Order: sequence, then C-alpha cells, then structure tokens
Amino acid sequence: MLLLCSILLVNVWIASFRNTSETSIFRYDPTESIPLLLLGGFRGIAVDFLWARAIARHEEKKYYELLTVNNLIAKLQPNFPAVWIFQAWNMAYNIANEWDAPQNKWKWIYTGLNFAKKGAVKNPDSGDLFFELGYMYFHLFDQRVFKYALYYREQLKRDAGEDNYEESLYWLRQSLLHAPKLRNPLAIERTVCHALWHAALCSEREGNFDRALQYTESAMQEWERYRANHPEDTSTNVNELIRTIEKKKDFLQSVSKNDTW
Repeated sequence: MLLLCSILLVNVWIASFRNTSETSIFRYDPTESIPLLLLGGFRGIAVDFLWARAIARHEEKKYYELLTVNNLIAKLQPNFPAVWIFQAWNMAYNIANEWDAPQNKWKWIYTGLNFAKKGAVKNPDSGDLFFELGYMYFHLFDQRVFKYALYYREQLKRDAGEDNYEESLYWLRQSLLHAPKLRNPLAIERTVCHALWHAALCSEREGNFDRALQYTESAMQEWERYRANHPEDTSTNVNELIRTIEKKKDFLQSVSKNDTW
C-alpha cells in the first residue's frame, strides 16, 4: 500500500507539468515512473539481463525483437544516452533497411529520429547523443548514399515541418556546446562545415538560389575558421574545397544579380 501511494503521489506531481506552456513535443509519460518504482533494487539486475538479450538479438539480426528489448531498457535507464543512440540507429538504419518501399523505410527513419529526440530531452547535457542526432539528420538525407534521400527530405518537411540540414546543424552545434566524450570536437566541427556545404548544394538543386548563397557564404566562413584553428589537419583538402566554394559563391551571386535585373 505504501508503494502504491508513493506511485500515486509521484504521478500526480508529474501530471502537474503536462499542462505547462512548454512547447516540447515530448511530454513525460507518468507511467514511465512505474517500472522504476516497482523494480527498486532489482532494476540493475533487470537492466543487465536486458542488455545481454539486446546484444544477442543484434548479433542474430532480429531487429524487431531488439526494438522491444531496447524500449524496455530506455524505460529503466532513461538517463543513459547509449541506449537512445543504439535504438535510434537500430530503427533508422537496420530496420529501415529491411524494407523495400520508400514509405516503409521512411516510417522507421522518422521513428528513429523522434526516438533520439526524446532521448535528447531526457539527457539535455549529452553531447554524444546530440552529435548522433545531428549526424543522422545529415547522413540519412544524403542523395549520394541513399536512393530515396530526396523523398525522405520531402516527407520530413511534410510530417514535421523541418529542414534536415537546419536540424542537423542545430544538433551538431549543440553537441559542441556540451563537451562530447566519445567524439573528437575537431571531427564535429568538420561535419558542421560539410553540412553547410551540402545544404548549399541542395538549395541550389531545388532552385532556391538566395538560400544557396547564404549557405555557401556560411560554409566558406566555417571552413576558413576550421583551417585557421586546425592547420595540422590533413584529412580534408581544405584549401581546394574553399576554392570550389568561392567559385560557387561567384556563380550564385551572378545568378542573384540576373534575377534582380
């Protein structure tokens, strides 16, 4: 009876936040506190057991069973970013890859992205989770890698009113602000530069030349800053890339002038 009363009091307290003016799309579900309270000291044992099952299901490529197991782990370890990262990638890559139709693929990609966002709300200081989320928004919509990337981009606009590049840049920059432990900040800075350049090229293909010019100018500034801060990095030919961006900037400026005339 004491335990049940405690659950009731906690849920009443949590429910008081549900009608606040916060605009986050992810609300705390009061039922999520029940497993934590019921298991008590056995929670650690349950989590260890579930992680063992998750690893086994992943090795067996039983992704749908893995989905269920990881959701349980997320309930029991909501402040452990690794489970949110692992599950989001499982849905957006592994399960999505099991389908042939782009509509079905998108369903799982979108679910994976939203799952990672929910994890970001529960772990507001996880630079590593922010990076993975930003990278997914960048990589999953790359037309050089994914056949239906253009379709995914349009669906994201329709379903969430979001631009994947804007979302990617937001989360990548949030990652830099929250000191990621598993990722080198240099690599994240380089990813921001690439995301800006890809956003410029995408905007140009879509015929939005003003937006393409804005992205191009931002990409040039970021790459110049990157070159100044990391002259020792030879993983990317930054000088050649900046020259390419300069040519693109000149072209877009000429197009913009012609449109004005």
